Amino acid sequence: MKTVWSIIKNENRLLSLKKKSEISFFEYHILGLLSFFTSKGHDYFIITDRRIVYLIKDKLIKHGEYQSFESIQFNSNNNNLSFKNLKGQTEIINLNKFRPSYEEIQIIKQKLHPSTTASKTLKS
Repeated sequence: MKTVWSIIKNENRLLSLKKKSEISFFEYHILGLLSFFTSKGHDYFIITDRRIVYLIKDKLIKHGEYQSFESIQFNSNNNNLSFKNLKGQTEIINLNKFRPSYEEIQIIKQKLHPSTTASKTLKS
C-alpha cells in the first residue's frame, strides 16, 4: 500500500474518490456487533495524469498506466471503466466493488467527459 502512494505522490490527481469499506454479510455474521467498531479500511479510486489506481479495503485491486486521458471511457450502466494501456490494448475495470453512488458516478462522468456532461445538463 505504501508503495502505491509513493508512486503517485508526484503525479497530478485528476480524480480521487475515497470511501469507507463496507462490511460484508459474512464478516458481520461472524463478528457480530464488534464488526461495527473495528476499522475495515478504505476504498479508493484514483486517476492521475499517468495511471489508474483502484484499491478495496486498502488492498490494491488494479494499477494500470494509460496511453492518453482521452482513451478512458466510463459506462455508468455497468460501472465499467475502459482505457488503452501503454501497449495499446484495451483494459476494463469493473467498479462494482467500489459501490459508486449516483453523485460519484456523476463526478466520474464530469471529470472524464466534461463537454458531454455539460451539454446533457443544458438540454434537461
